Amino acid sequence: MMWKARIVTAATIALTAGAAHAADQRAIVFTFTPTDHAQIAVWIESADGTFLSTVALTQAVAVHGIGNRPGASQMNSGFHWPYGRREGVLPIWAQRRASAPDALQFPRVIFQARSEGYASRSCSDSTPDSYYCLSFTPDNTRKQLDAVTCASVFNSDKGRIITPADVAAGYAEPTATGDPPTWQEVRRPLGLTSLYPPRRDFTSCAKPSTVNFCMGGSDPCWDHPDSATYVDRVRAVMSDIDVVTMATPPGKVQQSWMFSVPAAWADGEYVAYLEINTEGDYNPTFSATRFATPCSPYPSCSLTSWDSYAVEFGYPYRGQPSVAFRVPFTLGAAAQFSTSAPVGFGSVDGTPADLGTMHPMDATITDDPTNAPGSGADRLLMNAPLASRLGVEVRQCINEAPAPEMPADFTVAPVADVKHSHQWGHLHFVVPANSAGRISRYEVRTSKTDPIVPGDATSFIHGLPAQVASLTTDALTIPTDGAPGTDVDVDFGGLTPMTHYWVGIRAVDGCNRPSPHAVAEMDTTRVHYTQLPSGCFIATAAWGSAMEPAVAAMRHARDRLLADVPLFAVAADLYGHSGPPAARVLGRSDTARALVRQFLGPLATAAEAADRTRP
Repeated sequence: MMWKARIVTAATIALTAGAAHAADQRAIVFTFTPTDHAQIAVWIESADGTFLSTVALTQAVAVHGIGNRPGASQMNSGFHWPYGRREGVLPIWAQRRASAPDALQFPRVIFQARSEGYASRSCSDSTPDSYYCLSFTPDNTRKQLDAVTCASVFNSDKGRIITPADVAAGYAEPTATGDPPTWQEVRRPLGLTSLYPPRRDFTSCAKPSTVNFCMGGSDPCWDHPDSATYVDRVRAVMSDIDVVTMATPPGKVQQSWMFSVPAAWADGEYVAYLEINTEGDYNPTFSATRFATPCSPYPSCSLTSWDSYAVEFGYPYRGQPSVAFRVPFTLGAAAQFSTSAPVGFGSVDGTPADLGTMHPMDATITDDPTNAPGSGADRLLMNAPLASRLGVEVRQCINEAPAPEMPADFTVAPVADVKHSHQWGHLHFVVPANSAGRISRYEVRTSKTDPIVPGDATSFIHGLPAQVASLTTDALTIPTDGAPGTDVDVDFGGLTPMTHYWVGIRAVDGCNRPSPHAVAEMDTTRVHYTQLPSGCFIATAAWGSAMEPAVAAMRHARDRLLADVPLFAVAADLYGHSGPPAARVLGRSDTARALVRQFLGPLATAAEAADRTRP
């Protein structure tokens, strides 16, 4: 029997360090249904408010570092936006983790050698980025974070760690204070630490103790040496970061996340929290007007503080702040607890004095599932059978059967479709023999930096949670109702071209006990460009996306000319050979892209006008 991952079922996320637990293991199950593209943190505190453990953290924060990266916190945003610290993304969790007994702090990341209000580079401080991208036309489309992948290569500054000398010199970011149009620009000092981890989703080309061209040295690598230390620094501060990291859950699909209770936790009273946020979730109080693009329209703000990329591109992301749900529960006998209403909300943009505050819920936060579904409090959708938004189940696993066996005959390979073989893989395995009715979830992780080693649970956990094979970056969900001995075939995504991957898989039961993991390896292919009519290489590189209206209009105009003008077909064939190399060169320079957009601008305008009038 063949099972396809595109059949969406309830997902169960198994959060465990990897080893099998004793037969009397206790588990806590969190049940909820999120809206689309949500960033989520789940944690547990003692009854007196002491932070005990993070249960789960979505990967935009845990891996891609949106809370701690170069760029002013008020800079505009967009899909896979590369710059601007989103300190208001999950501030309640971040502050409470940082305030826990003996908690360590993350180092703050800033630009290598440009103002925090600048998105365009001031020197060669950028290297290719496989995750983040930047639109090269003003675009206020609310494409949410983690929504789509880049259409073209983008070179990003991975930043450096702020130093005591920077702080002593008054290093600051530009900040617009007050309400438009009477707001004022001030400088907000930046300290040595951040509440959030920096990104750890890339391999730095930098070597220790070298200085690159951008910083006045001779090393041709454009990454700062600090960037090579981000992964180790994150794990040193938060040792369980890999265990709790999870891909963005698919929206409107009920989730069940499990947590293994440490043996040292005594029976008694505890409190579970879930914090959830989405960008651009506007309402009358938290609107795109009140929390608008800073110093808009450009260049009314100071030219030394902001550049046009920071204020004219993307959209003002600061809608309603995060909301938090609170469920007191008793650890002991098996029982269920729940809540239907959030207990408070966080900081809208990470203002230091307000950053960790949980404000009591009031009418400023939307809670209207009928007229504003998925907004405000309804970022967690109501589960009708449970009459709640967040359920917490204490599960006792006394005298349970052994943990599941390892999935058998595990193989991976690029998908057969050459249009996607550079970014999607296909995995196959056989359902383990003792699994009937016992497997709660299959967990798949990928790594392109360090091998996933059979029998080494740490190497498996250090991999990234697998994603669906689509333009979204939602978590991969594999149906669990296959009979023992049957085949399972699944496509998965989130890969980069011409890259070697280790892929691991394990089965997890309803007590959060994992099987040993199986490992397979694969190499993604190069990008296979289709016939010329599907690509406008130079225009795509200049505008940043094949989906931009100007690029689409020029593509339509080209297609009409291909059919009507033989001479143009000859020129198009030449372009098909020269376009990709030219686009790769163009992708390395923001200045060159701007010049090409200026040169092609009249053609794009004419093509868009023709598009509007053609039948």
